[in-house]
Amino acid sequence: MKLKRLDRHVLARFLTAFLAVMAGCVFLFSMFDFSLRAARFVQHGFTVWRVLEFYLYFTPELLVLFMPVVVTIAAAWSIGRLARDNEVTAMRAAGISPARIAAPLLIACGALAVTMFVLNERIVTRTHDYIEEESRLLYHRPIEEVLPSHYFYTDDKRGKLEFAQYHVQDHLMIEPTWRRPATADSPSLFIKASRAEWIGGYWWFFDVQVKRGDRLQRERDKRIMYDWDLPPEYITGEKDPRSMTIGELNRAIRRDAEFQPARALEYRLERHLKLLLPILVFLMLLVTFPVMVRLGTGRRPVTAGLGTSLLLCFVYYVLYIGLAAVTRKWIDFPPLVWVPNLAYGTAGLVMFLRMS
Repeated sequence: MKLKRLDRHVLARFLTAFLAVMAGCVFLFSMFDFSLRAARFVQHGFTVWRVLEFYLYFTPELLVLFMPVVVTIAAAWSIGRLARDNEVTAMRAAGISPARIAAPLLIACGALAVTMFVLNERIVTRTHDYIEEESRLLYHRPIEEVLPSHYFYTDDKRGKLEFAQYHVQDHLMIEPTWRRPATADSPSLFIKASRAEWIGGYWWFFDVQVKRGDRLQRERDKRIMYDWDLPPEYITGEKDPRSMTIGELNRAIRRDAEFQPARALEYRLERHLKLLLPILVFLMLLVTFPVMVRLGTGRRPVTAGLGTSLLLCFVYYVLYIGLAAVTRKWIDFPPLVWVPNLAYGTAGLVMFLRMS
């Protein structure tokens, strides 16, 4: 009975810190993100309810994004307080091993890891497409503004896309052309396409022909087929990897492995990320607990252990992002992204054993 009461005490400290930090992180990030998008919300006529709906759909992604960091902060704070108040010392003096002290926290982090996996697999896969579609709308001018009558004005303000026909219902432009006159710094440019279609918030040009004049105005022709690639969902019906479950990723990998290896690599990498990030939640506690027991004891401030834990978390993310980039660009071996997890798991086990 005494140990059960002790478990509740340790677990209450951790969960209180976890909920407070998670709520703070989600709220502050949402406010910061809103401050960046507020002008575009107004420009595109978003109602208050639509803005709230946008951030309601965005919340599951934020929970998944912040989960490992929040677990690190909550564990560091709660364990550090226990160590600073010499409660950990008293527990160990009573014959309770470090593993037994950490048992309720490990179980809680295991439950959080499962929750993160379910969120990522069942909820984020359904909300991600909505967020992407709304973001594309926010960062691209509406059709009625872009195409007021006969011209499509480009971002550089020095040319315009002219077209012979535009069907509003079909989102189709026939034989669009774009001209930019020569200047002192750049040659003339003429672009023509057989048609352009409005797909997924973008204009996609087909059968593009480019004429570029040099400084002497001698023209050079270049014909490009599909100069702007179509989005993957238009070609195959597939969604963005973040919107796909593990089963959908497996089917996409088998389909694209032979003829589109680059896309298959992206799907394989996403499949590994869906598994390693939930496990990271568990590993963060495995590393943070011995760090805080050692640095938070006695007169040492809790902030010393908290800073060390956050530094280790930052190092992990640097390694994780770097290895993911290396996998995409140079090494076709997605399991490489598991190296930081293996390193953290090994370090955590070693530190636990040294505490015993």
